[in-house]
Amino acid sequence: ISNISKNKKTNSINKKEEFVILIGSFYREETAKFLQKRIIKEIPDYDIEKLQIRKKSDKKTNLISGPYNTINFMKNDYILLKEFGFEELDIINYE
Repeated sequence: ISNISKNKKTNSINKKEEFVILIGSFYREETAKFLQKRIIKEIPDYDIEKLQIRKKSDKKTNLISGPYNTINFMKNDYILLKEFGFEELDIINYE
């Protein structure tokens, strides 16, 4: 009988949860860049380092804000974006 508990390997990788705000999904990358520039110009308190454009496929480009390690940091930017006029913002949790 072999004792399987002796050499037990653990997969204890400390993954931090990260949150992003999905501002919008666009067909063209130019549209996402235009909106990114407009946010930078019209919301001076916004952390421009958080705005990212991620191309998902040839026909889908996302403008996101993040990553955020805590809900409180994300909440501040979420409120700024809502006050700017965005009605539908999605929050995505990457584990």
